[in-house]
Amino acid sequence: MTASRTRKRIVVSAVGLAVAASIVVIPSAIADPQAGAPACPDNILVAIPGTTETNEQADPNVPVGMLRNVVDPLDSEFSSQELQTYTVPYVATIVNDKAQTYGTSKKEAIDRASQHISEKAAECPSTKFGLTGFSQGADAAGDLASKIGNGEGPVSADRIFAVGLMADPGQSPTAGVQLGTKTTGNGFVGARPKGFGALNNVTASVCDPDDTYCNTPDDAIATQFIGQLGSKIDATDPASSVAGVVTTLLGLDGQPLTDTLGKLNTAVTTGNMLTVPQLALDLAGNVSTLSAKVAEMTIPGADIAPMATTVSQLTDAIHRGDMFAVPALLATLTPQVISFASQFSSMIGTVVSKLPINEYIAIGTTAARISTNAAAQNYVALPADLGKLVGQVNNAVRKTLRALPLDEFPLLNRLADNLTPGRVLDEVLNYATSLATDSHNSYANEPMADNGRTGADELTNLFRTRITNPTAQIAS
Repeated sequence: MTASRTRKRIVVSAVGLAVAASIVVIPSAIADPQAGAPACPDNILVAIPGTTETNEQADPNVPVGMLRNVVDPLDSEFSSQELQTYTVPYVATIVNDKAQTYGTSKKEAIDRASQHISEKAAECPSTKFGLTGFSQGADAAGDLASKIGNGEGPVSADRIFAVGLMADPGQSPTAGVQLGTKTTGNGFVGARPKGFGALNNVTASVCDPDDTYCNTPDDAIATQFIGQLGSKIDATDPASSVAGVVTTLLGLDGQPLTDTLGKLNTAVTTGNMLTVPQLALDLAGNVSTLSAKVAEMTIPGADIAPMATTVSQLTDAIHRGDMFAVPALLATLTPQVISFASQFSSMIGTVVSKLPINEYIAIGTTAARISTNAAAQNYVALPADLGKLVGQVNNAVRKTLRALPLDEFPLLNRLADNLTPGRVLDEVLNYATSLATDSHNSYANEPMADNGRTGADELTNLFRTRITNPTAQIAS
């Protein structure tokens, strides 16, 4: 952190709370800046605002929130043929009265951004796309960039000219390039398992070291635990969302196996036999990895042996060139995979039924209220909510630990041992401090490096450089 930077601090005690905050206030736009613009510009920058900064009915042609500090200078500098911007309208909530949660909100942002990119890419074959996001919007933009970079998105990676993330809850110090002040922690919701793939060298992020959302300390186990669980809960589908989190905590991911099996079935049914040998090898690798995990964790009732035997027979048949045997072996393998998944899902289902989903939703509500009151300088309202947040998190951690199958899964005992009441209390106070100070809202006015540029300036410069010189390397 540079000497020129000043940082506000908050002290939480039994007798009171003192808070000093600096807030960026940006007037709303009153006109469509892209009226009459060309249908197919050279570049389109897709911007995803943060929590509460937009809504589902917002005008996508009008930049809003923190990202206006990134987008407006670019709109002024480049013609509408060179660059157009699209601000994704979505619910942008942590939790609301319609039972929409952070997980559903982020998914809506990703889906809407993906749809716009897909439609414009089909309409404009030469147009390149950029992605940017702030806070929850950065989480969504980063996840979409990860999908595109790993070949799972609406366009190929070569259609993306740059990705710039601000206060990204999914940040990892090993993924992409960090601009300005460097951080060492992962984001609040945990690092993206696949990183940015082919987009790694054109993806950059800015993160204030004091911003817990994008820089959660490595030893803040309770904070990471709450962030990763809470961010993935979907009140409309709690079983699948929480099951996915528990699966991640257990370190067992069957998705690669089921994805590969699906591709193999498609290849065989469509007659695309040239891809079958490699897919069969991939499948064998998936089963081998899963077998090792199952053996390590001794999952009750989960028998992977029949599946492993059939996959071995499948690879042998392909090596012999006996392609006629492949469909029958796949017909045998598919129900075996389903059976294994059912065994595991049954155990997970028992866990899910005991998880305190309502407590995680309550945490989201209180955290959102703290952020809103801090931004509005309504400091009188903060002490009560900070105290409430501490109690809610302690309660959620206690109930979650009771739900986890510690006897069957010794690997989870380290997590349980570290989540002591005292440690949880310390970490929640630190988290509440971060919420109530201005670190998460400082990206337009606090210098991020010795060059004096703010976080918003850094991202503006990133996109400017990549638009004017597409082959330019991103300098950290």
